Amino acid sequence: MNSKQLMFFIIPEDLPAIYSFFNTHNIKYTRENVMSADHILLQKLPPGEGEPWEKLYLVCGDFSQNIFFNKSRTGDGYTIDIHRSYVLEFSPGGFYPYSSKILHRARFYCPTQYFVSNGESVAKSDEFKSWVDKIFKSFKKDFLIKFGDEKRILFSKRTVAWMEQNGGKIDKTFLKIEI
Repeated sequence: MNSKQLMFFIIPEDLPAIYSFFNTHNIKYTRENVMSADHILLQKLPPGEGEPWEKLYLVCGDFSQNIFFNKSRTGDGYTIDIHRSYVLEFSPGGFYPYSSKILHRARFYCPTQYFVSNGESVAKSDEFKSWVDKIFKSFKKDFLIKFGDEKRILFSKRTVAWMEQNGGKIDKTFLKIEI
């Protein structure tokens, strides 16, 4: 399966500007779990409830008809089918409640093709893939920089300042920064 992803570190203070970026680009969100597959509620950011590190599924109006669901394992709702849906998963990372000394990596992720029951692969539209590329490019330009010798991951300027101020070190798997 082919996919696109962008990994980066941001701190919670970056989120208001990031949500404004999404709104400027007419991007709305939904959560992974929904109660009804018939009526999906796409909302403007920032999210009104939930935890700040929760995944959000981003979509622009052009692709809102291409959101698909699976029955949840608990049977009390539905979950987004990330493989078939024309959504961009946004995991903001951040500080989880058990430690303010570990900053978790953020990322954008979306499959660009998926497999169907007969094993055949189905590619998502070129328009969707172009939209994802445009969001990645604009997001990197507006928020992210390279830092030090790290070439595989990007950082917000605020994250770099936080690292320098607190002696933050990136783990070898690029999943977190610890102070």
